[in-house]
Amino acid sequence: MKKEFIKILAFVLLFTFGGALSVYAFTTGSGYSSFNELFASEDAADYTIKTTDIGSDTTILALHGGGIERGTSELVEALNGYGKYNTYLFEGRKTTDNQSLFLRAIKFDEPKAVSLVKDSDYTVSVIGAAGDDEVTYIGGQNKLLAELLKLHLINKGYRVQTLSLPDRIAGVMDSNIVNKNKEFSGGYQLGGVQIAVSKGLRDKFVADPNVLNDYADSINAALTKSWPVAASALENKHDKNVEKFFEKLFSKHNFNKKVDKIIKKGANTPKGLLKNIEATD
Repeated sequence: MKKEFIKILAFVLLFTFGGALSVYAFTTGSGYSSFNELFASEDAADYTIKTTDIGSDTTILALHGGGIERGTSELVEALNGYGKYNTYLFEGRKTTDNQSLFLRAIKFDEPKAVSLVKDSDYTVSVIGAAGDDEVTYIGGQNKLLAELLKLHLINKGYRVQTLSLPDRIAGVMDSNIVNKNKEFSGGYQLGGVQIAVSKGLRDKFVADPNVLNDYADSINAALTKSWPVAASALENKHDKNVEKFFEKLFSKHNFNKKVDKIIKKGANTPKGLLKNIEATD
């Protein structure tokens, strides 16, 4: 009864404040609070967990795959095809009501996913957003990687918006599994990137493999061509032998100021952003 009430409340809010909340993929309200709760409440035959661990430094997640948020699994599987990433998919397999399997990213504690993320330097999570238009919403704590992904997609003709608090799917909270990866260069946790894809674009992924592969190519290019250059540039901007300087440079406050300064320069291409990283002290 309590879960049904939450569902009804979510739909009331959606229709009351539709203009402000249309980006959010309403499923089962707040969803489950833990994987153990989901495991105890749902039939194990109604969902699958797929992991590919190739020892990569990058893991890509589909937390709401299969019938939960259609099209997210397809994108992660396409990226898995490059053979360069660890991937994780939690997929709903019910004939109806796959939304009952929804487990929010800030509550997602399924052990295999937690283990993959913990051992990864970089993480990307693909989730769904509402809306029949074709738009991608990018967030997460790793704002530089998010900006590179955004620019690669925009330069391929996709519409992309950057999210931050208070947007519910901004992906910036410490509790979001995508942000629980390794520390960068041993001193600062960059966190990950959350890509929320609208229903309209996800439906197109499923219907048209060419669009899916083109979109995946853009993400792959950002992760394998642009991001290694950016990460190397950031690492080279400090003297690893000077501990106090390292701590100062890579403290959360100072690092975020540096990142914001780079992004505010307003690069229009991935190459432009990389140049801004190199030029920023």
